[in-house]
Amino acid sequence: MGHRGRTAPEISVAGRGERLSHETKLGLACLAKLKPIFAKHAARAKEVTKGSTQAQVATPAKDQRAPARLPTHNVKLATLATASNEWTVVVDDIAKFMYPSLNLEGHETDEARLQSARLQWTAKKQCQNSSEHDAIKGHERLSTAEKTRWDFDRKLQVAERMLRVPLATAASDPMEPALDGSRRPAPSRRPTVYNTHESDSADESPAQTQFDVVRTAPTRRKLAALAKQTTETGKTALYSNKHALLSKWAKLQDSRNHMTPVVVDGKLRLPKPTRRKREPDAFVDVLTPRTLFFDECTNEALLPEPLLARITADRGLDLRHFGIGDTKAIALAKSLASLPAIHALNLADNRLTQAAVSVILQLLHGRKELRELNLSENEIGKDGCVHMAEFLFAASSLAYLDLSKTRLFDDIESLSIEIAIHPSLLAVNLSNNEIGEAGGILLGETLAASTCTIQDLDLSWNQICLEGATRIGRALRSNSSIRHLNVSMNRFGDPGGHAIASALLHNTTLQTLDLSRNNLTGRAAVTLSYAVQHNKTLSRLLLLNNDLGATGTKALLHAVASGVTCDIGLSFRDSDDHDVFDAMLPSMQSPYSLDLAQSPYHYVIACELVVAAARARCELHDIWIDSGRGRCDLEFDVSRGALIEKNSGAPVALATQAGVLHVSARFLPPVVEASRDVSDTGLLNVVKVIKDRISTREMCAMLELATFDLFLSADHMRLIVSHLQSALDVVDILARSLHALVDGRATLDFLLAHLSFPDMNRLMASHGLVVLHFNPANPTGRYALDLANRVHRKLAIWFAAINRTEMTHSMRVCPRLRGNTSQRGTFANFRNEKFNGHGLEVTDRFFDKLPTKGTLEFDYVSTTRPDDDATVVDETAVTALLARIEAELWSDYVPAHRRLDMKRQVLLLQHALCGVTLTTAHVRLIMQHFPTSVDGLRLKVVLAAHRYIFDMENFEVVYEKLLPSDRKHMFTTLGYLNTLNPLNVDLEFDLAMTDWDNRVLVRTLVEMITNDPLDLIKLDDASIKLGLSIYSMFSPSSIPTTGRMGLRFVSRPNKSHAELVQLRQSTFHAFLFAARLRAAHPRVDEGNPNAS
Repeated sequence: MGHRGRTAPEISVAGRGERLSHETKLGLACLAKLKPIFAKHAARAKEVTKGSTQAQVATPAKDQRAPARLPTHNVKLATLATASNEWTVVVDDIAKFMYPSLNLEGHETDEARLQSARLQWTAKKQCQNSSEHDAIKGHERLSTAEKTRWDFDRKLQVAERMLRVPLATAASDPMEPALDGSRRPAPSRRPTVYNTHESDSADESPAQTQFDVVRTAPTRRKLAALAKQTTETGKTALYSNKHALLSKWAKLQDSRNHMTPVVVDGKLRLPKPTRRKREPDAFVDVLTPRTLFFDECTNEALLPEPLLARITADRGLDLRHFGIGDTKAIALAKSLASLPAIHALNLADNRLTQAAVSVILQLLHGRKELRELNLSENEIGKDGCVHMAEFLFAASSLAYLDLSKTRLFDDIESLSIEIAIHPSLLAVNLSNNEIGEAGGILLGETLAASTCTIQDLDLSWNQICLEGATRIGRALRSNSSIRHLNVSMNRFGDPGGHAIASALLHNTTLQTLDLSRNNLTGRAAVTLSYAVQHNKTLSRLLLLNNDLGATGTKALLHAVASGVTCDIGLSFRDSDDHDVFDAMLPSMQSPYSLDLAQSPYHYVIACELVVAAARARCELHDIWIDSGRGRCDLEFDVSRGALIEKNSGAPVALATQAGVLHVSARFLPPVVEASRDVSDTGLLNVVKVIKDRISTREMCAMLELATFDLFLSADHMRLIVSHLQSALDVVDILARSLHALVDGRATLDFLLAHLSFPDMNRLMASHGLVVLHFNPANPTGRYALDLANRVHRKLAIWFAAINRTEMTHSMRVCPRLRGNTSQRGTFANFRNEKFNGHGLEVTDRFFDKLPTKGTLEFDYVSTTRPDDDATVVDETAVTALLARIEAELWSDYVPAHRRLDMKRQVLLLQHALCGVTLTTAHVRLIMQHFPTSVDGLRLKVVLAAHRYIFDMENFEVVYEKLLPSDRKHMFTTLGYLNTLNPLNVDLEFDLAMTDWDNRVLVRTLVEMITNDPLDLIKLDDASIKLGLSIYSMFSPSSIPTTGRMGLRFVSRPNKSHAELVQLRQSTFHAFLFAARLRAAHPRVDEGNPNAS
């Protein structure tokens, strides 16, 4: 163990090549040992101060002297004896040593301060035995207390070697956690060997002393805590901790209470705390911004916070949502003024008023390096707005300014002027300031200035209203800098929307535009839909929470489907929009009087009418323009697709016209083909717009509107379903989009690929049979459409288009191949039409003003026949077709739970027969799979097969399988001229003489009995009572045109087939399949001089 001798003279360790510093592990370990001594030193200072004060107060004032103040510099704290040395520590500044938070200035300076030693260590060499220099012979051995202390010194040496000397272990085991949380190699299972010998000289090479130390868990925890206070990262985290700062602040406040008594009025008293006030420019150069902030908080009796520690690597100071208040903000402002190279300052939501904001702006005046300033959610007010304008004038490098929610109101004239002329300002946020209509006018003038450099402007929630939005719209026509504009929630309505939409036709820089919550209706939506189709730079348009209605939403969705580059955000709210222009039905608001110069909405209507006429969706007539100089008659030139002057033929440019255009439009059914202006990208954008909505009901409604104007191929339909299945039920998708499918022959495959049979039953139960019934390639059937339903309205337009196509074909082939078999002699295929229970004739003029509600009932008969060279399928193919729709042979009894399945099978049969050429024998086979007693299923089979029956001359074998009631309905639905064979007319007829085709039938039957007098026509009793006589009907003019007529035709018996053909061949042309009859009897046709 050794003996302790007297000490050698005091020497400096620094001169020996080794220095004990407070920044080393050993120095900190020594400080931990000295902590009780420091506490005693502080307590003794308090006692001395307290005792001196009490003693001096107790003695007369004339005999008292102020006690000497405690030293604050180069204070000897204590001594610490180790095994070989006795250490003495001297601190240069006791205040900074006791309160380390005052020594963090280096964090906010551009260059780190050089490390300066706060503690100075000196040592005296200890002599351990008599052989050492100046040793005292015969000294006593160590006492128990000294031995304990000597053991502790040895442990400190070991700890120092553990931290400073490299590990001397040869092996490395798996990873173990390090002090800083990372992974490092685990120690060997053998004891770790450290070099614990401390040499006295660099020239000496002492032998190593091995000392085994086990690194236990408590040791690791202590070392981790020690590392937190010694590394730069650890010190930053420690001193930025508010809880640690509170304890240090409490100590600082206690140290300020250690005041020296002074003599006042002959009495010894403690001085009162005073607040030192400085002028804004009276800063102490030696204080760093952080120390200055602490000092100012002390002067104002405020608790400081580690605010300046939030400076980011890119020189930004983010203090948002701190709630620091005016007083602390003013104290902070003085530090900000001296803070070097601050690029961004965020003081959002800090309970600041115009007093604090004004001081901050004054102290930041002229800071060229400041690029971003955020003062949002503070009450700046009018005075602060003036100071902000002055600040902007000097802050020439500022690029981003956020003044949202600062209660600027409408007194922003000075601010708007500075924004207009600022050379580098790119983004300004003035939202939620209630600047009103006057403020909107001022900002309109700002945007119209040629010096304006703003690219991003947020004016939302400001009640700009009508005139402000109009001024902003006019400014956008000429502005070439703005890229992003947000004017949502400003209540400017349609006029403001029209002004902004009109600006989009001229602006070439705007990229995003937010018009949400502005009371826009369908009129503004129509104008905007036209604008986005002609603007090539706008990439984002938001129109959320506006009452756009069905027509306006449909116009925007059609623009998206056409492939515009703009991404449109929509929300749908169904409302009354009957007065909004509909490009699909342009005749609904006809006639028009359009002010081209004053109303952007009227200008868009004029342009859309021209486009609709060019695409054969309407017919324009009665066109003239009143320009103030007189009337100029116009007409539409189909070849040019434009309006021209009727007299000179010169084209008319609507954009240059300044007058009122008068025009009327008639409905023209669209051509039955896939929409040419629809692309895959456009449909995907439509799906994205729909999926952006949250409500399933809203998504379904928007899908209906999106497909209302579209005619899609099967590939496009598959694209829609595949991308919407994740958001909507497939039944809801098909119920609202199946009407848009153009390719009728692919309908069955499409349905079977996306719907199961239970799904089809669910579709029929929820949306009706008509949705699954309609097929554009096989439209024959009976229909009842609710015109208040958008899907049914689309189907009505579908039938108008199909009817126009087949009418054109019928007029072309008649009378060369066959006669006119329409019910009213107009070549139309509509029959037995009723609207709300009242009979009417459905023509194109009915669709000019298509009712928005009511029930339209009609029968439709397709007069298109299979080609003469068409390939007829065999019975195997028909059987396979029935198996595909799961049709089975049935008896007359059908369980109630299977009836819905049979209805579904009949509807699927309508699609399955598309493009399949059948014979009457095949139809009879199909009819056997449906009982006669269930809901007229066999009649529906006949209607579904009528379009594709090849041998219509044998059609009697089909309707003979029908019940008498179904047979009567069949003739009413299809018409006699579309079903009868003139070689077999021995039937009972019940004819409504108001129908043109029935009168033609009577005339044809009379012609038959004229050719063969032995043929008979017998009238029923009711007709005879009415005074009708068949012999008075040999003249066409004598056939009655009102009432009804019941008769029975009886052919002469024992008439040969050849004779029958010869006698009735002159009546073939009156029937639908006259060409087929002529092809079946060529010799008769050759002998007929009228045949061609």
